[in-house]
Amino acid sequence: MKHQYYTGSSIEKRYSIGIPYAEGYGFSLLEVILAVALFLILTTGGITLIVQSYNSNRLGAEFATATEFASEGIEAVKSIKNQAFSNLVDSSGTGVERVGGVWTFGGSDDTLIHSSEDNFIRIIKVEPVNRDGTPPAGNIVSSGGITDPDTKKITSTVTWNFNSARPETMSLVTYLSDWEKPISGGDLIMMAYSKTTSTPYYRTWDGSSWSDEAPAQAVGGNINYVVTKVSRTRNEAILGTLDSNGNIYAQVWNGSSWGTPVLMANVGSTLSAYRGFDIDYEENGDRAVMVYIPNSTSVDPDYRIWDGNSWSSATTITSPPTSGIIRWIELTQNPLSLSNDIAMIMIDENIDVYGMTWNGSSWGTMGTGAVWDSTGSTADNSGEALFIWGDATSTDQYYRTWNGTSLTGPTLLDIPASGGVANWVELVSRPDSDELMYGVQDAGSDTNTRKWSGSAWDSATQHPEHDGAGENVTSMNFDIVWETHSSNPGKAWILWGGGANISKKQWSGTAWGSVSTLTGSDDTSYIRLKADPSSGAIFAGIYEAATSAKDDIWESHLTDGGTSWSAENTIWTGPISTEPVYFRIDIGTK
Repeated sequence: MKHQYYTGSSIEKRYSIGIPYAEGYGFSLLEVILAVALFLILTTGGITLIVQSYNSNRLGAEFATATEFASEGIEAVKSIKNQAFSNLVDSSGTGVERVGGVWTFGGSDDTLIHSSEDNFIRIIKVEPVNRDGTPPAGNIVSSGGITDPDTKKITSTVTWNFNSARPETMSLVTYLSDWEKPISGGDLIMMAYSKTTSTPYYRTWDGSSWSDEAPAQAVGGNINYVVTKVSRTRNEAILGTLDSNGNIYAQVWNGSSWGTPVLMANVGSTLSAYRGFDIDYEENGDRAVMVYIPNSTSVDPDYRIWDGNSWSSATTITSPPTSGIIRWIELTQNPLSLSNDIAMIMIDENIDVYGMTWNGSSWGTMGTGAVWDSTGSTADNSGEALFIWGDATSTDQYYRTWNGTSLTGPTLLDIPASGGVANWVELVSRPDSDELMYGVQDAGSDTNTRKWSGSAWDSATQHPEHDGAGENVTSMNFDIVWETHSSNPGKAWILWGGGANISKKQWSGTAWGSVSTLTGSDDTSYIRLKADPSSGAIFAGIYEAATSAKDDIWESHLTDGGTSWSAENTIWTGPISTEPVYFRIDIGTK
């Protein structure tokens, strides 16, 4: 390149200056020498300008290439973040690569071929972000402050050598946040409840207290069952109800008000005693799927999908081999960030049990077209990739596991301390773990538990019977919840109504602790427990028995990873329903 500038025709002509001898225009030798010297000075300066211009052009081109390489690194990290914000793991230096058509972190750096002497090297840093106020509020600060768990600093740096004595570097910086999470006071937490009227009521949690009571939209009759689910990416909740007239309604809260209730079905007053519907959100797509019995004689359920704007038309699930009218439906989402799977289990009037899975587009039988158990008890529940139900034999529970490819056969879980067939069962998954906690309340008023490790159940050694004389057998008197506070990994709680009060125990990770009484408790027929995955707060919604002294709906909560539950917080002062109280409280968290 330089050689072309030095040997061009204009330069050759300057070095070929002639000395004409025209008359009257002679030059002395001294004049010629001075002229040549001056020319050399001017020409040298011109060459310097040309060389500097070339260096600037080359450096500009290389900076442009480095910028594109660094920008690609930022875009790759955005793609990784969009798969799941939890993928942004702090790193002082890493590379990115495409695996299976998607970007992922990999290697210590990235290389872009530049020349035989040098290459562009890209390094990605992922760093925590601190704010000078309580996140998500406050300004980003370089030191001090409080770590914002929902924001990361991303730096994409490219280095190369302009020449052997001149290294170059350039960086691009951006901040990525978990924008899909509701940020107004943290995740949306909503309690919805029935006051034995045709209007459901609700309250929202602001991080320290519950809002004032407000009504949702009225439905057709006195509400027996309430289901509340919360969206992961939208400031949205769905409230499903089944009333005494057999109406199954769904209504959507958009962050400020409730939409018009949609009548999904009328199943008649007889079936209003059973919860023939359920709702859950897909984890990845964040669409809500509602499954329900479409009428009072149906042996096949229908389903509809809420996509954030509207409900799909009803579609019948024709695969179940059960032959009786469906009485109970339970749904549980797969919590993996890239999954749209939802597990479903149902029981019909012939006590036939059957399960299916939703993959985001259709319902599957998991390769089994026969009834799972034709001698189920009176209740069922599902959890993650494990399905469990009570059998007609008093001490027997049966379960099956699904790994996404194959379904195991029915396997016996025997609980000898049980005093009757299972009336109510609950299976709760520990977040980010294969562990599950199982609870069962039987027809003999006994309350028992077992823990699933991911491959096997533990024994009565870790789970002595919690109570042999619960409040009653017609309502679900207990519930279980895993801790989500960062200081209490692997711990869980069980609360149950037994006679004159509510008892509680904490699971240490290996065994249940001692029993104690929840402050302010009274005779209680129904308990609903939920944990907030962000703050770690745990909420208990409590529906007292008709024989209680106060006849209240009330709430107690646990915050900051502690063990001291709050005093009774009255939600409604009654009068409450007589037995059975059904499921008249639900708490939606995400």
